[in-house]
Amino acid sequence: MSRRCLFTKTVCLHTPAFRFLLVDSRPRRIALTVPSGLPTPLLSTALDILFTRFQAPLVSLLSSAVMSTVAGGVRSALVIDLGWAETTVTSVYEYREVRSSRCVRGGRQLLNETHELLKATVSRMRGQDATRADGGHMLSFKECEDLSCRLAWCRSATNSSSAESRTVALPTVQEHDELEVGSDGDIREDDLVAIPLENCPFTSEVKVTFGSLADVCERTFLDLDYDPASFDDHEMPVHLLAYHHLLQLPMDVRAVCMSRIIFTGGCSNIPGLKGRIFQEVSGIYRERGWDPVRGKAVRPAKTNPPVRAPSSEAESKAANTAARTDQDGVWHDAANVEPEIDPIEEQLKRGREERGVLGTLRSIESLGPWAGASMSCQLRVPAMANVERENWQLHGASGASRPGDVDVRAQQRQSMGPGGLMRGAGGSNQANWTLGIWGYS
Repeated sequence: MSRRCLFTKTVCLHTPAFRFLLVDSRPRRIALTVPSGLPTPLLSTALDILFTRFQAPLVSLLSSAVMSTVAGGVRSALVIDLGWAETTVTSVYEYREVRSSRCVRGGRQLLNETHELLKATVSRMRGQDATRADGGHMLSFKECEDLSCRLAWCRSATNSSSAESRTVALPTVQEHDELEVGSDGDIREDDLVAIPLENCPFTSEVKVTFGSLADVCERTFLDLDYDPASFDDHEMPVHLLAYHHLLQLPMDVRAVCMSRIIFTGGCSNIPGLKGRIFQEVSGIYRERGWDPVRGKAVRPAKTNPPVRAPSSEAESKAANTAARTDQDGVWHDAANVEPEIDPIEEQLKRGREERGVLGTLRSIESLGPWAGASMSCQLRVPAMANVERENWQLHGASGASRPGDVDVRAQQRQSMGPGGLMRGAGGSNQANWTLGIWGYS
């Protein structure tokens, strides 16, 4: 099913649904995996299609970030979704979404940058200035998408020209050393690749270098040539978005999530992009730590702490005398007494040891949200929100109660027996039903 007909009711109802899908005539309960930030009109359209055309009696809504965490084999994670329209960073703690951040950098912007690269190359071939080239789209969307899927790649942080320009006192390196093929078969960035064009009216072939394709990827997702203060909140680079997201989390949640970073989405398949984002986040962490305060006025205070005046000998003797107490007629030195074992602290310490790796930046692999949803359905895990067909056709999206209106105690008394995923909240006997976190979109 194409990207354009995912939420188009007229297209999905006729041609693709019954031509490419094996639809059973019997009613089936459906689990729908969607992002938590999906707008309510799109969710309403999808539910209308499932209830009217597929005759589903019940639709269970599952979060894609939580399902990616399940597919990774962990309970908590930092899910970085490099999608088509935007990049979303979601922190999941114990199968619950804690915080979500997003920016407009994604596959659509990558295709626009690729089009500008090919447009400038064709303009130079015609002897025109790239800034004075003809307006509009010179190449088709299909050709730019095919080029991005086949040839887009990203350099590592050690081989990045942007990182070298920001480093002070770099050693002089000859140009041929950087462009030669290494012993491990690395590609040369000055090698030209010929790209055939079918719909361009000016030329049938264009030649670009591998290095220019890597520059397009870096400019789209990282944009290291500009100061971080020059970006708005909605256009922040991916590595800064992930770092600021971790910085705003509580300390215990951050310690767990930073050790379980999951990359998902279509753009995560670009070679070298996941490793580069992880390297940039690690570099910022080594430089700044988790201190939210930074700037020129803060550096002197950190490097030169205030000097305390030395205490006099009389004050030190008085402090030592005050530290000695009389208990049961026996003098004790309070400064050298071993602290008593706190049972609560010991339980917390054992709990931290059971949670595994903490406080270390680490990336893990995941099978994706659809694999996680499949495993959750097989294990009969209760869904976050269940919508019944009768309630939806009677009330629609406007009849969904807010999560605060649902009786939490009644939900806690529900059984985890067979069919736990497909039953529970939203039953016909219950007065309140909810769309969960999707009701706020």
